[in-house]
Amino acid sequence: MPAICQRLLLGILLMYGTVACAASAGNKIDEPVSLHLNQLFQVAVPGACALVPKDQLNLVELRINGILSQLKPVDCDHDPAMNKLSFFLPQQDNSKNEIQRESLMGSPWRELKNGFRRDLPFSISFNNGAGNTVLATGSFRYQILQPAYILIGFGFIIAVAYALLRLGRDSGLLRDAAGTVAVQQRTYSLARVQMAWWFFIVFASYVWLWIVGEGIPDISTQALGLMGIGSGTYMAAASVDASKNCQYGESQGFFDDIISDGQGLALYRFQMLVFNVLFGVLFLVYVIQHVAMPDFDGSILTLLGMSSGTYAGFKIPEQQGKPQQTEDPKAAYSAEA
Repeated sequence: MPAICQRLLLGILLMYGTVACAASAGNKIDEPVSLHLNQLFQVAVPGACALVPKDQLNLVELRINGILSQLKPVDCDHDPAMNKLSFFLPQQDNSKNEIQRESLMGSPWRELKNGFRRDLPFSISFNNGAGNTVLATGSFRYQILQPAYILIGFGFIIAVAYALLRLGRDSGLLRDAAGTVAVQQRTYSLARVQMAWWFFIVFASYVWLWIVGEGIPDISTQALGLMGIGSGTYMAAASVDASKNCQYGESQGFFDDIISDGQGLALYRFQMLVFNVLFGVLFLVYVIQHVAMPDFDGSILTLLGMSSGTYAGFKIPEQQGKPQQTEDPKAAYSAEA
């Protein structure tokens, strides 16, 4: 073989090896790629449109933070300077792809010092069966929370909380309906407080999921069940009070009213209060940490239902609440005499 042919062949082999190594290593992208929910984002990959046929875009694999995502390129932009693979990041559906949501968001509050931004390593590869060719590597800069959503969402939560507290104190929203005393002096109702408690927890959790997911989130069946237990308890208690024609007296204080009956402190009321506070706090903590409504075991709903049923059952023989302190006319007449 002539020397010139040998040199030409050696040059071709060296060039092929260099290209193969470059393809295997992938193109390193120095600047972070901005990532946002419900928006297209593009990753610049030299030669991607020529290497990946349009009918094989589904064979492109995108790994975020080391986890294989379900995102596939929707197009390849034949940019004159550099080809760009286009992806679309939809709203995170926690019920269908919790792994992808965790890889993107993690715990939002951990990124507070970074302005709720999170840098995530990524790699794009083309797996056509013949081999897995790495096309590009780099990092995404993901904006977990948007300031506008935070202001609107937390403003709404604070407004509802203030309304519940203010109306619960100054009106009959959380107080027993029966009684001849003024509305602001009536005893607080444990059933109404429980209903308001779970309403606010589910409402605040739903708004938080909207803040993070920037879309309409799903309500879990457990959340509906908890609100249903609160509503059912209130309906049962109201029916018992109506059938007995209860006449409650003046309030002795919030906690004294909700854990006491006519005989003093009641264990069934205290039990119901403790279980509702415990599982309510656990519900909120889970939602904040995992950005998803918890999937409680069915036994927890059963426990809360039994506690509420016990409360409703004991209301039937329960004596009326703290009697109104009124002066007996006969006693007053005797004292004067």
